[in-house]
Amino acid sequence: MSVARNVVFNPTLVPGGGAVEMAISVGLHARARAVTGVEAGPFRAVADALEVIPRTLVQNAGGNAIRALTALRVRPPFPPFSLSNLA
Repeated sequence: MSVARNVVFNPTLVPGGGAVEMAISVGLHARARAVTGVEAGPFRAVADALEVIPRTLVQNAGGNAIRALTALRVRPPFPPFSLSNLA
């Protein structure tokens, strides 16, 4: 019930299946490449940790995790999605 109410009052959706985590991971990896020295380490560590979520979802679904993560890394970032775009 609360989900339906929230969609009515704020008609936006967030992509699921680890898409948000993968987009943040790709951004953090890009930031790590821009930073030099040991300062890049935390960016890489958090980016790698966020990739565990989509990897686990793919493995639980019986898919090939390496192929799926590689495909997600090269995809362009997803645009903001809203239910008003569907009308």
